[in-house]
Amino acid sequence: MDEYKKIISELVKRQMEIMGPSAALSIARKTPSVKIADNGQVTDISGDQKTALELVANSYIAFSGEISRIILKSVLGRLQS
Repeated sequence: MDEYKKIISELVKRQMEIMGPSAALSIARKTPSVKIADNGQVTDISGDQKTALELVANSYIAFSGEISRIILKSVLGRLQS
């Protein structure tokens, strides 16, 4: 799986655990370049993948603030290990 798909999928899945699937998916799906299945798995990214990650992450941060920043750092740290 593409690295950015993997990162965004993990981020969405973690948010689903915290805020519930409906809210987490709704927020992530507002990024038009990212297609996400109901289980949180990213199925497609069109355009620049880094920008897509930034848009999804910023959407969560705008919605739930600092907790989203902590989750993003955790996801990135685990995937880079």
